[in-house]
Amino acid sequence: MLNIINRVLSLYSEITAVSIFLFPFVTCYVCYLVYNIYFHPLAEFPGPKLAGASRWYEGYFDNLVSHGGQYMYEIDRMHEEYGPIVRIAPNELHIQDVEFHGTLYALGAKRNKVPYMIDIFGTNLASPSFPSANIRTTAERDSVFGTVQHDLHRIRRMALNPFFSKQAVTRIESVIQSKVRRMCDNVSACKHRGQHIQLRHALTASTVDITTEYCFARCANTLDQPDFSPEWDEMMRGVSEIVPLARQFPGVVQIAQMLPIGLVRLLNPLVAKFSEFDQLVRVQVSEIFTRYRASKGEFSAKESELSRERPDQANSIFHEILKAKIPESEKTVDRMTQEAQSIISAASETTSSVLATTIFHILDNPDVHERLKAELKGAIEHPKALAEWRRLQQLPYLVSLLLPQLLSSVSSSSAPVDLPSKTKQSATVKEGLRISVAICGRLPLVAPEPLQYKSWTIPAGTYVGMSPKDALHHPTIYPSPKAFDPSRWLTTDDPKHKAMMEMAFLPFNKGPRVCIGSQLAYANIYHVLAALFRRFDLELVDTIRERDVDIARDQFVSKPHPQSKGVSVRVVGEAE
Repeated sequence: MLNIINRVLSLYSEITAVSIFLFPFVTCYVCYLVYNIYFHPLAEFPGPKLAGASRWYEGYFDNLVSHGGQYMYEIDRMHEEYGPIVRIAPNELHIQDVEFHGTLYALGAKRNKVPYMIDIFGTNLASPSFPSANIRTTAERDSVFGTVQHDLHRIRRMALNPFFSKQAVTRIESVIQSKVRRMCDNVSACKHRGQHIQLRHALTASTVDITTEYCFARCANTLDQPDFSPEWDEMMRGVSEIVPLARQFPGVVQIAQMLPIGLVRLLNPLVAKFSEFDQLVRVQVSEIFTRYRASKGEFSAKESELSRERPDQANSIFHEILKAKIPESEKTVDRMTQEAQSIISAASETTSSVLATTIFHILDNPDVHERLKAELKGAIEHPKALAEWRRLQQLPYLVSLLLPQLLSSVSSSSAPVDLPSKTKQSATVKEGLRISVAICGRLPLVAPEPLQYKSWTIPAGTYVGMSPKDALHHPTIYPSPKAFDPSRWLTTDDPKHKAMMEMAFLPFNKGPRVCIGSQLAYANIYHVLAALFRRFDLELVDTIRERDVDIARDQFVSKPHPQSKGVSVRVVGEAE
C-alpha cells in the first residue's frame, strides 16, 4: 500500500513539475487567443471567432478536410453568412466585391506583399550550402516574386523586364520551336510504340527545356528521355503541393533546405521534391557565377543553343543580369537561385496546366477539333513545319481557342493582328480567361495607410486579400458562371452590366505584380497547339473532366482532385 502511495505522489510531482513548466506558455497562448478575439484591431470585423483567434482554423481546412486545399470554399461560406468583408485570420481580411479591386490592387499605389504568402515557396532563407547563409529580413527576400517591399520589387522587376518583352521572346523563337519539334518527335515515337501520352509530363518537359535554356544557356534536356522525364513534372508539382502545409507552418520549406535530402525524403516526400529542385537550380546558378568570377565579369554563353540559333541574343537571362549595371548586392548565388526557381517553376506548372486544359477541351468538342485542324492545315502546308509566332497570331480560330487560357496582360499587350472580327474574338478570349481561373489562391497585400471599404475602416498594416475566382465566377455578373458562353460578352446591351462585366474581368489579377513571363508562355502555347494539331490526330484516353481537369484544391495554383490521372491522349493518326 505504501508503495502505491509513493508512486502516486511521485507521479503527482512529475505532473506538477510539467504543469509548472508549461503554465507560462499555455497562459501566454490563451492570452494571445483572447486578445485576437476581443481586443485585436480587427476584432469588430465580421467572421467566425475561431478564424480570428489563430491560423489553426485555416490549417484545419487546408490540411485535414477532404483532400486539402479547402479553405477557399470555407471562405465562400463565410461570405454567404457574414457579407462581403470577413475576417479569415487574426490579421487578415477577405473581400468579395469587384468594385474594391481597383483600390486594393491600384497600379500606382504602394502595396507590400504578405510575408507568409511568399515564405511558402522557400524564399526567405539563404541556403546552408554557403558559409554566408543566414536568415534574411523581410526586405531582403530574394526573388522578384518573393520581394515583400513595393519599391524593391519595382527595382528588381525592372532588371528582368527586358528579357520577357515580346521582342525578347521573339528573338529566341527558334529555341522554342526546336523544343516543340523535339516534343512532337517524341510523341510520334510513342505512337509507334503504342504508348499513351501523359500530357502533363510532355508539356512540362518542353517548358522546362525552354526556360532552363533561356535562364542558364544550358538546357535540362528533359525531352531527351522517351518518357518525357516525369521526375521533372513531379518536382514542379511538388513545389505547389506543399503550399497548404507551408501556410500553416511557415519555415518548413526553409528548414527542409537545411537537411540532407535523404532525411527530408523520409519525413515528407513532397517537401523533398522542392529540395531536389532547389539543389538542381543552385548547381546551375553556381556554375554561372564561377565562370563570371573567373572571367572578371566578361563572359558569355557561346556554346549554348541560344548562341547557335541567335548570335545576336547569345546570352542567357542570368549571364546578362550578372553583366548588368545593378548593385553587386543583387548579384548573389542565393538571390539568383531563388529568381531562377521562381521563373522555372511558375512557367513550367502554369503553362503545362493551361496547355493540358486547352487540349482536353479541344478534343472533348469534336466540332472545335475539326475546325481547328482545318484552319491549321490551310495555313501550314507541311505537317511537320513550324510556323512563325507572328503567323500563328493571324489564325482567327486558333487565337480564339488559345487566348482564353492566357494571362490578362497578354491579351492586352499582344493583340493578334488582322483578325476579321475583333469583337467576336475578344468575347472568346474573355470568356476563356474568365472560366479557367488558373490561380485560385487569394492574393493579399498590405497597405501602409488605412483603407476604406464602405463603412469599414481597415487599419494600416492589415493583410487584405481578394480571390480571382470570386470575380470571374460571380453569379450575378456572369449568370451560369461555370458554363463556357462567349455570347455573354456580345448579347448584353445594358451599359451598366457591361461595365460590371469589365470590372470583374480579373483572370490573373492586375496591377504591378502581374506575371512577368506571360509573353514567353504566350509563344510557347501557340507553338505547342499548332504543332500538335497540325501533325497529329489525337484522342483522349481515360480522362474525366471532374477528376482530371476541374479545380478541386487551392494550392495557390488551381489543382484538380488528388486522384487525377492527368490528361492522357493517344495518337490515332499522323500526317506525313
